[in-house]
Amino acid sequence: MKLKSFKLTNNIIYYLTAFCLPFVILFLALLAEDITLNGETTILASDGFHQYVIFAENLRNILHGSDSLFYTFTSGLGLNFYALISYYLGSFFSPLVYFFSLKSMPDAIYLFTLLKVACMGLSSFYSLRQLYPKVLKPFTVILSTSYALMSFAISQIEINMWLDVFILLPLIILGLHRLLNQKKFVLYYITLTILFIQNYYFGFMVAIFLVLYFHVQVSKEKHWKTIGRQFIDFTIVSILAGLSSCVMLLPTYLDLSTHGEKFSTFTEWFTENSWFLDLFAKNFVGSYDTTKFGSIPMIYVGIFPLILAIIFFTIKSIKWQTRLACSVVLLLIIASFYLEPLDLMWQGMHSPNMFLHRYSWTFSIIIILLAAETLSHLKELTVKHYLIGIIPLVVGFLATTLLKSHYQFLEAPQIIITFSFLMAYAIILTSYAKQYLTFNLFVSFTLLFTLFEISLNTYYQINALNNEWVFPSRQSYELHLTDTEQLIKKANKLNTTFYRTEELLPQTGNDSMKYNYHGISQFSSIRNTTSSSTLDRLGFKSTGTNLNLRYQNNTLLMDSLFAVKYNLSETDVNKFGFHYVSDSGDTSLYENQYASQLAILTNGLYKDVDFSVNTLDNQTNLINNLTGLSESYFTRVASQLTGGANLLNGRVTSSNDDELNAHANYDLTVAPNTQLYVSVPNITFSNENSQKVQITVNGKTVDYTTDNAYTFFDLGYFENSQTLHVSLTFPDNNQVSFNQPNFYALDIANYQKAMTIIDNQNVKVTTHKNTVTATYKTNKTSSLFFTIPYDKGWTATQNGQKITLSKAQDGFMKVDVKPGKGKIILTYIPTGFKEGAALSLIGITLFASYNTVRKRKNKRK
Repeated sequence: MKLKSFKLTNNIIYYLTAFCLPFVILFLALLAEDITLNGETTILASDGFHQYVIFAENLRNILHGSDSLFYTFTSGLGLNFYALISYYLGSFFSPLVYFFSLKSMPDAIYLFTLLKVACMGLSSFYSLRQLYPKVLKPFTVILSTSYALMSFAISQIEINMWLDVFILLPLIILGLHRLLNQKKFVLYYITLTILFIQNYYFGFMVAIFLVLYFHVQVSKEKHWKTIGRQFIDFTIVSILAGLSSCVMLLPTYLDLSTHGEKFSTFTEWFTENSWFLDLFAKNFVGSYDTTKFGSIPMIYVGIFPLILAIIFFTIKSIKWQTRLACSVVLLLIIASFYLEPLDLMWQGMHSPNMFLHRYSWTFSIIIILLAAETLSHLKELTVKHYLIGIIPLVVGFLATTLLKSHYQFLEAPQIIITFSFLMAYAIILTSYAKQYLTFNLFVSFTLLFTLFEISLNTYYQINALNNEWVFPSRQSYELHLTDTEQLIKKANKLNTTFYRTEELLPQTGNDSMKYNYHGISQFSSIRNTTSSSTLDRLGFKSTGTNLNLRYQNNTLLMDSLFAVKYNLSETDVNKFGFHYVSDSGDTSLYENQYASQLAILTNGLYKDVDFSVNTLDNQTNLINNLTGLSESYFTRVASQLTGGANLLNGRVTSSNDDELNAHANYDLTVAPNTQLYVSVPNITFSNENSQKVQITVNGKTVDYTTDNAYTFFDLGYFENSQTLHVSLTFPDNNQVSFNQPNFYALDIANYQKAMTIIDNQNVKVTTHKNTVTATYKTNKTSSLFFTIPYDKGWTATQNGQKITLSKAQDGFMKVDVKPGKGKIILTYIPTGFKEGAALSLIGITLFASYNTVRKRKNKRK
């Protein structure tokens, strides 16, 4: 039997081209910034460094068996990881992280980004070929490459999970056309369901877009009966796609409604920094203002498609109703760029934390579709049509150039390049219309110039992204990586029960997820806001929308209470009860001998205490409530400002014009057996890029972070009474001001007394994936107080019988237990997961039934 030889057909060559062109163009643009496989620079700009690569690493660890897909203890005391997947990790490529290591994970993100952009080109080419078969394949390649490398995608390339949306979007649009015109439902249903499962956030925006696009498509129909049938099919299949994705949507919705942000309200009618010529300013080649706050929409998708999109509205063979519907949709999208209520509506009534106007891709995809429709009518176009497409752009670009003071991000090279391409397209199009160019030359020149333009724009976007956010070096990513990994493994070998670890000077807010240890700090849009707010009252800073939560700059009391058994540090850890365990390179591991278990057996049934704005009072009340004591733990220590700064009306100001190291010196005397702290409220730095604090105590200097952490610094443990000379230094700042510092002493004897009561209780806690097991023995009715964020997804059994799991201090959990010994098992399944899975099965079944019924009905016709 002979195997058929594989022939590289014309079709296959074009599909390979559609895939490879975006890949190669982006590869070269990244290479220009020294970003390549195993290169010195990584693709992990902004959130890519602090979130996406770390969440990918955490998923990799889970796939290797460290935690559950439902829950992880590596972030924020504990986190619903299933909800995090739906926002940060919904991708076809995510399971492939299994094959990478912590060290090679930046390469995984790099490869996935290239492949995703290539898949965008492939899926859009396939969809456009099916939708517009009259369009020449080279022109379809131009449109698919323009789509794959549109500015919205490239300018925010570090958020690579958004790219999966744009792989699916052309297929969803193709599926919608098949649903409306061919009565075929499967492609639309499957792709929309996958989108809702992978990314609920963009799924919401796509749903709005599809409603608008549906109205455009039905405008092509003449018969109301057909329109009615199309409306029913569209509505039912869309709803069934939503129903079928409930296995992800319902748990995510319930998590967000419980722990997410409140809806944003608009205070202005118009969006920030918007102006009359924004559409033209953002269609210059290489146009990039910012992806931080105050940006205007990223809408560039190529000058050539833009010319064709304008021409679309002049083609008389296209129904006027369709042209009107398209203009209404475009005007609505453009109005959304300017009107704050519409802008918020697209984004689920939540103001984005930078990366604004996250729906602006809708403008780009409409331009591509209109350009494809225009190319379907290529034979009808005359010089007049081409001039109508070009002249508005010439006028708009000229006006923008003359009023460039409003768009200072536009530079001379971008302006020259844009007008050069506009002129080139004018010459090519009019020459072809007047038959000065043969058809083959027309196609060749158009292909050459458009691909060159797209490549230049991609280069400019990547370069601007690097200038604004900086692509970090591999050396930066790997800083202390091997050493930290080794020390974490050593700590794991030393323990059989649950414990937490934290870094004193972290690189990111998600280092615990990066290195796979149980931690407190967190930086994520998916978080338990209630728990974070409670932790904030206890000194772990998490203000505002609780996007950040930080362990750093708190007290020894909180270390031990929240089971922080280990600290990782590049300097000596001078905390009472912490002793050196091991080191690797510059990093050392210190163990806290007073760290509690994950569950604390309380003195009697636990009842909440009220928290105030005073952190140290809250810590005192909580520890006394848990232990039954009534001790004082913190006392204020008198201090004297001795130099380097002036005190006026309670505000200390340090000015040092000669040096970039403003400082303030204090003298104080500490009692024996004291852990000393200083609170330096409301620091104002003259240099916003340097907000580090150095504190020198009797000649020994330690660095402290202020990154999303309270300015409450641990000055160390002092066994004997002595006078201290303390210097607060603010590197690279020639002027700093702050409220008068307060020094506090932790009474170590009372601290030991409280922690001995807690640690001597007969409680042992272990965790395995999404299960917590606590064994206990008590001689009186008590509560087991779990330092785990309260979440309705947790259920509890005691000795095999289901029991009530209650909220404690609003953000934690407790179980009441009777005298004796027993075993408490907590199990976490996201709220709504079982119900969502059932709804998904119902949705799949209903779709299969509906599809079958409609097929039979169509066959009868």
